[in-house]
Amino acid sequence: MSSNVLKFWSLLESLSGETSNDQSTISEDERIKKNIELLQKSLKLSQAEVVRALIEDLDVPELKSKEESVGDKQDVKSRYCIYILMTIRNIYTKTDFQSDKVEDLVSEYHKGLLCSCLEDIVENGLKPNLHPSFREAKNSVFGDRIRKTPNFWLVKLLLEGISPLIHIKSLPAIRSSDEIILCYMAAVFTLVFASQTKECDIKDTCERNMIAKLNKLWNDVPKAMYFRNIMMIYGVVAKENKPIVHREMLMKLWSPGGFVALLFAMHKSENNEGQSIADVVVKLVSQPSYPKKAQESIVNQILRFLKASIENKDVLSYMGIGLGSLRKLYENNEYNRVLVKDWLMKQIQPLLNVQEDCITVMEWSDFSSTVHLLFQIFCTSTVECMPSDLLIPYIPILITCYQHIDNYKRKPSVNVVLSHLSHLLLRVLNNRTMDELNFITKNVVTGEYPKDWLTLHCNIKFEEDVLNSEHLKIVQRKEENQGIDPLMNSLAELIKNSTFSSLAYKIFIVLFRLFSTIGNQTKSADSTSNIDLLISNDDIQSRIMWEISNRYNGKIQVINALQILVEHKPIKSLLVENIKELLMILQDILSIYADNGDENNHLLDQSVVVILLTLMREIMENSSTKLENIKHELLEKLLVLETKTEDKDLKLHIGFLKEQIQGENTMMEKNKIDKEKFEEARSLVESKEPYRQVEGIQLFISLIRKRDEFTISNVHVVTALALRTLTSPESYTFLNCVRLFVALVYFNEHMILETLTEDYLNESASMDYRLLVGEVLLKVCHEIGPLCYKYKNILLNCYMYGCRSPLDEFRFSSFSNLAQICKILSYDVYKYFQELLDLINCELTIGKYMPAKRAAVMVLSELLSGMDNLMDFQEMLLPIYRLLKALASSECVDEKIRVHASVGLETLAVKCKELLLLTTSHESLKKEIHIRGIKSKPKTNLKNHILYMN
Repeated sequence: MSSNVLKFWSLLESLSGETSNDQSTISEDERIKKNIELLQKSLKLSQAEVVRALIEDLDVPELKSKEESVGDKQDVKSRYCIYILMTIRNIYTKTDFQSDKVEDLVSEYHKGLLCSCLEDIVENGLKPNLHPSFREAKNSVFGDRIRKTPNFWLVKLLLEGISPLIHIKSLPAIRSSDEIILCYMAAVFTLVFASQTKECDIKDTCERNMIAKLNKLWNDVPKAMYFRNIMMIYGVVAKENKPIVHREMLMKLWSPGGFVALLFAMHKSENNEGQSIADVVVKLVSQPSYPKKAQESIVNQILRFLKASIENKDVLSYMGIGLGSLRKLYENNEYNRVLVKDWLMKQIQPLLNVQEDCITVMEWSDFSSTVHLLFQIFCTSTVECMPSDLLIPYIPILITCYQHIDNYKRKPSVNVVLSHLSHLLLRVLNNRTMDELNFITKNVVTGEYPKDWLTLHCNIKFEEDVLNSEHLKIVQRKEENQGIDPLMNSLAELIKNSTFSSLAYKIFIVLFRLFSTIGNQTKSADSTSNIDLLISNDDIQSRIMWEISNRYNGKIQVINALQILVEHKPIKSLLVENIKELLMILQDILSIYADNGDENNHLLDQSVVVILLTLMREIMENSSTKLENIKHELLEKLLVLETKTEDKDLKLHIGFLKEQIQGENTMMEKNKIDKEKFEEARSLVESKEPYRQVEGIQLFISLIRKRDEFTISNVHVVTALALRTLTSPESYTFLNCVRLFVALVYFNEHMILETLTEDYLNESASMDYRLLVGEVLLKVCHEIGPLCYKYKNILLNCYMYGCRSPLDEFRFSSFSNLAQICKILSYDVYKYFQELLDLINCELTIGKYMPAKRAAVMVLSELLSGMDNLMDFQEMLLPIYRLLKALASSECVDEKIRVHASVGLETLAVKCKELLLLTTSHESLKKEIHIRGIKSKPKTNLKNHILYMN
């Protein structure tokens, strides 16, 4: 630092400032006079020479002719400001404030002296010479010291002199002294006002220079401070000059960082005038009259602010104001709506497309932040949030992500994301009309989405992160497409577990309406007939499987979703309240079947129609609502259906419903007596006393054996009552329920077996109930005996599916029941033999539940015991023998497993001896003919079994 600069620093140190020790002993005027004497003595220049030197140094040519006007010799304060400015200008021009060199460093004490000088210039030079419009407001922040005839030329000189010092970033005045910046901005507007009103002959270039000073100040000082100052200036300035300040305020609002600056400035200048900060900001930001580019800038600023708010918890409380402003801008015009939609698309873009060389598609932290952001935008408030219809195209990807993540919900961080996804889906669905819900549900069920709907890329998977057990990782995995995922089932589970009862009812009604129409499209039915007969069997099988999935997947999803939603308890009361609407839907479904008739048997499902008719009868019996108009229309549909069908059972149900609609007077005396008996049995079964339940069950059994027409027409009601009574803790009641199912089997085997197998495999039911159903199913099969061959596909597939269950007890039950079924259907097991061996081998190798392993071995033993003629099972004997021999001779195997294997080997040995005795006695072997089915397929050749390769 040169000696000249040190001289000026010493001069500043000798001046009396506001922080000096002798401040309390002298007045302000005396301090200024004392300082002027020191400055004149040190600088050795007159006031005119100082003004001339400053004009030349600052290069302000327009002031050369105004030297006398700049410095008023009678005004001591103005003269003091000029001398102070000359001093600090000498320091500034000879000091490099940006240098890091030791010799150029400026101490904090000296920086404080510079700030004191700036405060003196602002207080004694700028503030008294501000434009008169600043003093018209009451309680003006600038006080009443503003002169009636301000010296604009002095203001111009002082502004040019202190501007470089204002922009020194290391100077504390820029960050800490709000008053210096405020007065500086007011002085700039002073010259702009004077130029506009022609109060002084300032050129246009000077006005543009002043605006440039504001723009530069915007970039250097905290934007919140700038906005707060400009709002204060707007509040105190005269009415005629407000448009100038307002225009500058809007220009800064539309520039980058303007919205956040306004937000923080409003928060710090909160008042109690009855208008909240949110209302002021929203009104200021979202004016429809703003130019399109200006609105675009604000929209982009708000969107960036919202995303940054998720990562910065300190500003999360301001998000509501941002959302309110964004919603108003969104409603202004279509251009803003497109901006918001494009931005939303970019947030999930990584989940829509994947790159070839990319393994990690998206970081879990980014994904969770995105979901949290969407949750804040759409779910935190009904007033400030964005309209939920924006999320309609995102429904498939939201459901798919929910479906993937639901498997890992035990992790806390994952559970939070799962909760946000569920709220997003419930929000968008709960705000839709019935027509919109019908459109959305149909698209979700069929998987045929509009072009603008977004789906998760098929190669993107959610997996556990090995490096962080609390997070997941989103990666790219190329796997074969397994068909349409059952998104509707996941959505139904989500709705069932929520508190949105009204939404659950609406979705239930929509699905019920879709039941009769979904899956009846014939567009893909003809495509199977065009299969090239020369293609391989594997290709044909894949094509057929695709056709089946494409045709029936929607129907299956609707049935499963209805089954899930009907377990939602509030739905039952809502259905009772809206019984008329439900009956109208049933009528519409029935009319479709009536229009189809027997000429379209592939569309007419007799069991579905029977269930519909039974449900209608139940509704009309228990409903207190007047349904005369609906009954009249329903009767017409029934008459049409009755003429088109030839099925006796269906006609019986139609006849009973017709009699019920026409009234008790037209009902035959015999039907009245049958109905009374049925109702008596029903009331007994529905009672809570076990002995009354047993009495009702026995009455039902008696009616079924007598082929009571009314009871047969309500067989679905009897089945439902039997299933509900099955859970009774009394063993006697349970055994009688089994007898009832046996009686029902003789009436309708297929319906009873399908109902029991569905309940047995229903994973949403309790374990105890499923085990009871499995026991009933087995007893029913014992009652039918070998005639079970007609339902071997249902029974064997049911128990083999249960053998794959992750639940140990259920897997044990399935293997045990499968062993009994194999004993009954030993002759018909050959088609499933390979899969049977695979199941047993899988359980023995990787299973950890010992009872299930023992039951698996027992399957083979029971299968052998059910074989009558070993010659008919010769392809199956060698694999069974090898497996049982290995188990019986192994010392590493469980003792009871060895016992089961030994019993099987003994059974096989006995049957082999019997066969040999027949051959050695020279008796001709008799061919046993089993008539099981006219179109039975030949036995599969098992000689190529993998066990033969040992």
